Amino acid sequence: MLRTCKKCGGPVGQQDLYCIHCGMPLEKEPPREEREEEKEQNLAEPLSMGAYLLIGLILCIPIVNLIVPIIWILNRDCNPNRRNLAKAWLIFAVAGTVLMGLFSYGLFRFFTVAPSVPYEYHHFEYTIPGDMVPEDFPVDLNEI
Repeated sequence: MLRTCKKCGGPVGQQDLYCIHCGMPLEKEPPREEREEEKEQNLAEPLSMGAYLLIGLILCIPIVNLIVPIIWILNRDCNPNRRNLAKAWLIFAVAGTVLMGLFSYGLFRFFTVAPSVPYEYHHFEYTIPGDMVPEDFPVDLNEI
């Protein structure tokens, strides 16, 4: 990232102490500590344990657990940590709904298709040739 001279507006390097066009002394970059303090000021306050418990209770209520996260996502003044939690919750809710739907459909198809197969396909008829059955066998196997 190039800096510019405040007097002539010419481009200068990051480590230059003087402008190469007009010779004017250049301002130094702010120390790293000042930049880190600016970054810390932009961070949002973390959610407390009580806030997480309240959010968990809210997300346990049917229908409300879909409406409230949408409100949190659309609200730009909301804590960004709460907004990100709401986004993650909605992703899990949609994925869970899709998976539950597929699983339910599979169970429905399993229990409705299996009984519709004709009974003839569930068993086999065996005939035993007469010469393979001993003569003193008490039951006629061909009549069963």
